[in-house]
Amino acid sequence: MFTFDYELFLGKRSGSVQKCCIEPTSILIKIFDEFKIKNAIFFVDTTYLLRLKENNDSRSTADFIAVSNQIQELIKKGHYVFPHIHPHWLDANYLKENNQWDLYNNSRYRFSHLNELERMELFKKSVEVLQEIIIPIAPQYKIDSYRAGGWCIQPFADFMPSFEEHKIVNDFSVMRSKVNTSDIQFYDFRNAPYKNIYTFENDPLVESKNGRYKEYSISILNISSLNQFLNKLLLAVIWRLKYRSMGDGVGSVASAETAVINEKEIKEMVSMELLTDVRLPLYLKYIKKNEYMHFISHPKMLSHYNLVVFRKFLAKFTSRYEFETDYKKMLESL
Repeated sequence: MFTFDYELFLGKRSGSVQKCCIEPTSILIKIFDEFKIKNAIFFVDTTYLLRLKENNDSRSTADFIAVSNQIQELIKKGHYVFPHIHPHWLDANYLKENNQWDLYNNSRYRFSHLNELERMELFKKSVEVLQEIIIPIAPQYKIDSYRAGGWCIQPFADFMPSFEEHKIVNDFSVMRSKVNTSDIQFYDFRNAPYKNIYTFENDPLVESKNGRYKEYSISILNISSLNQFLNKLLLAVIWRLKYRSMGDGVGSVASAETAVINEKEIKEMVSMELLTDVRLPLYLKYIKKNEYMHFISHPKMLSHYNLVVFRKFLAKFTSRYEFETDYKKMLESL
């Protein structure tokens, strides 16, 4: 499963839509075409789209059109597009001099930082803005899935009314074993079920056989201290060679994630922007031992080097295995 958070940077300077979204996603589309892969999932930062629509600037209009065109291309290519909400876009300031945004005010970073009426209204508008883009080319398309901004799906009670109203039945936010308990960003997945796909009712960390909702957990790799050391050396070389992410913004300033760490290994999410030649053998070993592998990636964070290594992964993967990339068909295994 290849999933992406399609968004700008969320800090002092958002970066441009061309560098953070359009250009890297265009390359991804070509790679997926090359390997005949469909059904990638793009979780679009809908709050950003809403701000573009309301901003009285011709460049914002052009950015909205560019994103809309790419969303439609993704749908036509057989991929999925669903909402992804970062509420602190509501407090973003437009930087007219460079057509970017300042999101330094993160007091409403989490969905739970909004009141109930604000949550319902924002979720409703998020679904509607995607429908506005998608329905003209795919009238039967159903928006039935979601990933929480910053993975902050807790407390789930804050999402349930919107999930019910808009028939959202699939969530893609949980990363087993990961935790971040800052005031700004909060998630705690240490007690998540040790399952790849499971159903739940009131809490995404509590499996319920007859639950209304399904959780597609993000895959986690165990990284040895030696691999981590070698990877840092490689990244230092890559940085000096200027193989850096294509995005041109500045990320949010928040407390660091607290991973479950011991002296021998660290747990790291499976992600295209973390894929290097040092990590590649671990990814191939993982897929050899597991039937399910869920990537979470961000176009803005991808470098051309990452994409070269990802091509290597796909070349080996597609030559060795029969595989399914459609989340809907994965449900049949439940």
